[in-house]
Amino acid sequence: MQPSSVFVARHGIPKRWLTPLLFVWLFCCAVPCATAQVTLLIPSQPTIDAPPAEAAASPASASHSLEVDVLITMMRPFQHQGLPMDMPQLFAVLRYDNDTPSAEGVLQPDRRDLLGDVEEIRYLEQKAWGANVALEKAGLHHFILEARPWWDEQRQRFIQQYAKVTVPVLGIERGWNIPTRQRLEILPLTRPFGLTVPTIFSGRAVRSGNPLSGAPIRMYRINTDKQQVPSPWHQELAARADSNGQFCFVLHQPGWWCCQVTEEGAPLKGPDGQPKPLEMSALFWLYVDAPLPPPEPQPTKPKR
Repeated sequence: MQPSSVFVARHGIPKRWLTPLLFVWLFCCAVPCATAQVTLLIPSQPTIDAPPAEAAASPASASHSLEVDVLITMMRPFQHQGLPMDMPQLFAVLRYDNDTPSAEGVLQPDRRDLLGDVEEIRYLEQKAWGANVALEKAGLHHFILEARPWWDEQRQRFIQQYAKVTVPVLGIERGWNIPTRQRLEILPLTRPFGLTVPTIFSGRAVRSGNPLSGAPIRMYRINTDKQQVPSPWHQELAARADSNGQFCFVLHQPGWWCCQVTEEGAPLKGPDGQPKPLEMSALFWLYVDAPLPPPEPQPTKPKR
């Protein structure tokens, strides 16, 4: 008896259903990452150091003229496929340094609205956005973005994403674990820069400051080198947050990684005028460097 006949006999499934059921099963196996859509918020440099002429000066007091380009777009990360994106409805930067004041025990960073600096560009043959941001002072910079909700026709729901990336400038790291008070947010418990593979990244998922117990957490790597994997499940890392919203992953490849938590939001009016589900996601971007090369062997002195 053929394997298909054994399956049909064991489960009592009519043979005429076998082909369509097999098609559905194969389709579902390919679903996990094929539909992953993430909002990119990527700086041209993951960290920014002092120019060589100023390296000897104190980072906090050095005069400098630094800038960073920030890419804002939508994509399917494993496929490295661009998707069109509407202009975000919020884009800003929060800056912390060693002199950032606090009020009632909470640090009060400098905040700068950057939405006016955003320009339409093309990326991966799709509509995208970019901004050239002047960095006037040393500090730990949190770039935050709030995308406009968009309608996913295939899934019959709205999607809205809140993205964040952290860029230390001129050696300042204070504030990397401070909440930016986005509606939905991932708070890193691992310092999210200066990482080398393999590395552990841990964090905490919160909504309005409250932990998201049991929330689904995924991590995607931008597959710029178009690496092949043995199954769709290898295209991402997936876990569930614990009762405190905490999670942990081992990142085994270099490049830009995106950590995503998903939560249901309040329904929005759909194209037919009826309430439709809203899927909200918080995205945290971080860069992981390739392993350092092994040290060159030192010549041995001949024994006398």
